[in-house]
Amino acid sequence: MINLYNFLKQRGETLAVGFGVIFAIVFAITIYMGTQAGGYSLSTLNEMEDKSQVNCFNFGLWTMIVMIIVSFVIMLLGVFSDIIKNAKKGKGTIIGFGLIILTFVALYFTSSYDSGGRFDAYWSKDPFYITESLSKLISAGMLTMGILTIAAFLSILIFEIRAFFK
Repeated sequence: MINLYNFLKQRGETLAVGFGVIFAIVFAITIYMGTQAGGYSLSTLNEMEDKSQVNCFNFGLWTMIVMIIVSFVIMLLGVFSDIIKNAKKGKGTIIGFGLIILTFVALYFTSSYDSGGRFDAYWSKDPFYITESLSKLISAGMLTMGILTIAAFLSILIFEIRAFFK
């Protein structure tokens, strides 16, 4: 495990960027090939009435879902290993994770049900079945992600400014 940690410490960013580039290229190729095989072009995709048969984005969506699941599992393994190794430092991790969950739950219960608009075709209809609770879940997830992104950006900014003056 230590050898894996040292390897990822040295080459982890390169691997992540490399996989990202490879997946982006393959995703772009599948979109291009899928639109050609489907008999439509990306420029006319917005004007299509029924988008349920458009499947050229499936590879990218499934790749993203798999990458999110793998990242989440790796994160949980890292958190639990930190907690097992040092329980006092792990307390901060547990508190931080709890705050994220608490934020998500609060945003879920305060989110409003979104319906209609340009996505009117997707609400409670086959094959999407976006219900009131799923709409609130999506809204809460996006808001939580936005808050975490802003918090990460501000943390990086603050710590870089602090490191500059040390």
